[in-house]
Amino acid sequence: MKKRVIAALTALVLVLVLGLTACGTKTNDTGKATDKPAGSQQPATEAPTNAPATEVATDAPTAEPTAEPTKNPLSEIDALIIELDDPSNYRNSGSEAEMRDGEPFLTITTLPSGDNHSVFIFPDLFSSDDYPYIAFKYRIGYAQSVNVSNHFYAITSDGGPTPNDGWWGDISFKKDCDWHVGKIEIKKMFRNATGDFAQLRTPNVNDAYGEWAIAWIGAFKSEEDIAKYDEEFDKLYGDKLVKAEPPKEEKQESVPMLEDAFEEINVDFEDMGAGDPMGPVDLLIYTPGLNTSTFADRDGGVAALITFDSLCYPDLIKSGAAYKISFDFKNVDSMERFGGFIFNWGDEGNTARNFFEDNGIDSSVPGSMVSASGCGFSFIGGNTVRVYIPTWNNDAIAKSAISADVTADVDFNADYAHFEIADDGAGKVTVSINGSVFVTLEYSDPGLIDGAPSIFEQYYRTVKLSDAAGNELFNASNTLFSIYKSIAFAGRGHNIYVDNINITNA
Repeated sequence: MKKRVIAALTALVLVLVLGLTACGTKTNDTGKATDKPAGSQQPATEAPTNAPATEVATDAPTAEPTAEPTKNPLSEIDALIIELDDPSNYRNSGSEAEMRDGEPFLTITTLPSGDNHSVFIFPDLFSSDDYPYIAFKYRIGYAQSVNVSNHFYAITSDGGPTPNDGWWGDISFKKDCDWHVGKIEIKKMFRNATGDFAQLRTPNVNDAYGEWAIAWIGAFKSEEDIAKYDEEFDKLYGDKLVKAEPPKEEKQESVPMLEDAFEEINVDFEDMGAGDPMGPVDLLIYTPGLNTSTFADRDGGVAALITFDSLCYPDLIKSGAAYKISFDFKNVDSMERFGGFIFNWGDEGNTARNFFEDNGIDSSVPGSMVSASGCGFSFIGGNTVRVYIPTWNNDAIAKSAISADVTADVDFNADYAHFEIADDGAGKVTVSINGSVFVTLEYSDPGLIDGAPSIFEQYYRTVKLSDAAGNELFNASNTLFSIYKSIAFAGRGHNIYVDNINITNA
């Protein structure tokens, strides 16, 4: 496309030059020199008639040397490179992208809500036999991490993106604010994908208004070609590929819309039909992921079967409010993905209320964590629960998590257990199972998180978790346990049953 534009501009310049040259010599109609001005009295000078005419030798015209066109070393590598300066080559969801003045890379910014990902379109369809690798040069912004819950998805002539195994995967991103090359070996990551490759869907960074950048992206024949392309790109643009810096503006607190108290509810789902698809009930909203949740039979009654979706009380209650929330809960699956509940989360990173999305915070342990804040109970099979809270890690300049696996006296996969969460509004949450204390959380030190440029709400920054006997399970600082009150239930490809949800103000 660029070559065609340059050629067209060159042809236009030649036409203009020739036209101007033709207009520069003025003659009369007979081709003779223009007559001298009227009124001149000087006689014409005659040449001697006996002098032979002298011919002046004229040198042959010297051809102008033609400069060899400068070859772009990047074009010498056999690769299918996506032109990032053309917005038609990519599209975004829950994010926006732009090439800023003077920057040879695409900056992608996460928006406050929505399914957050980007899709890049290759210039041609290709077979993974011909181009076995997809690679890109990236930089993750200050204090950001990539939302791995969205994964990389293949989009081919046979379809996609699809959540089917073998059509998606992840890589390990480096989050040191500098530039790195990410590489996907297509047949390993997308082992079940069929057809010719057309597009690649990518995850984006987690936090609202967080950024990451892509300098180049394409399909390659070999790892050697990837290294060569990156080397030549750095020769051309390396002086503009600098580390990301922390934002310079002073942090301003963000206060979400708040209610003084919960609307008290008692939801037993008995008005629903067993087998009917899930939907909102009373004041609880249903946020679909795969939209596979249903209402299910419970010994002749009805319960909510949440699979890859979430059900939550959508409003946030002001700081200092006290409440009790009780419900019946039964687990179905094990620890591969999140299934459970989360309470006292804030608005940041949760405006879409899509609690089935992995928060991408800790991929080092089996299972997954959801929600950008609050306290999560993830049921990992049998009588074990993983209790976790997102935290801020100043050393890593990123979110992390603190967690503990806690054993109960009941098997959550065997039958329904009755839970009660009681927050006294003054620094303590007690979680009980079947009338007995399971764990307690003591929270304190409300305020903004220092050193976290993308976190603007207030959180309780210190939380201690203890078991029923009072033994300390963890004591963490820089915790993202919201000063506001809330509750959500969710599954991420992990089935759970919930029934008899009761919310009261204490």
